[in-house]
Amino acid sequence: RQYDTLIIDEAHERSLNIDFILGYLRRLLPRRPDLKVVITSATIDVDRFAAHFTAPVVEVSGRSYPVEIRYRPVVDPDDPDADPDRDEIEAIGDAIAELQREGPGDVLVFLPGEKEIRDTADALAKRAFSGTEILPLYARLSVAEQHRVFAPHPGHRVVLATNVAETSLTVPGIRYVVDTGLARISRYSRRLKVQRLPIEKVSQASANQRAGRCGRVADGICIR
Repeated sequence: RQYDTLIIDEAHERSLNIDFILGYLRRLLPRRPDLKVVITSATIDVDRFAAHFTAPVVEVSGRSYPVEIRYRPVVDPDDPDADPDRDEIEAIGDAIAELQREGPGDVLVFLPGEKEIRDTADALAKRAFSGTEILPLYARLSVAEQHRVFAPHPGHRVVLATNVAETSLTVPGIRYVVDTGLARISRYSRRLKVQRLPIEKVSQASANQRAGRCGRVADGICIR
């Protein structure tokens, strides 16, 4: 009763919190006709949400550029010469090499967690990409270290990030995205009565959100 308007942002994420909030509001609105609810997202399924709440749709067009999606399996099942022992970190390195041949621009790599970021950073450092700075980005870094991604820089930059870079902040200058399609998702185990962070495949909405990160400043390329 203290509020006359609620904004539910990034509703496409479909977390447990958002699902509960939407469920409560769906039941509450008939009893509170004065309450205004605004549901926002860049990649939401507009028709389903509008039908569920019997609500109008307002579209706000932002500046965006076309993004080319390329699929590069870690081990290509259609390639008879593919190395069956090739791992994800090698695939990420090959994807970065492919993107750097496309022209100038920074690369944003989505990884599920801190350990994967550290392992990938070590492997990329050994490949010694010419004039390339490797920057990790995850929640446990200090504010000063996180702010390094916003500083101007010469040459190429590869930012290794968790899904914190999906919606929580926008890394400037990104022309290319490499998406592993994985994230650590907070889950509550009823059997064990503990909160867990398993690595899971991201939703299509999250994958679209990640691809959109490289369409902010110019035409982009996303390798999945």
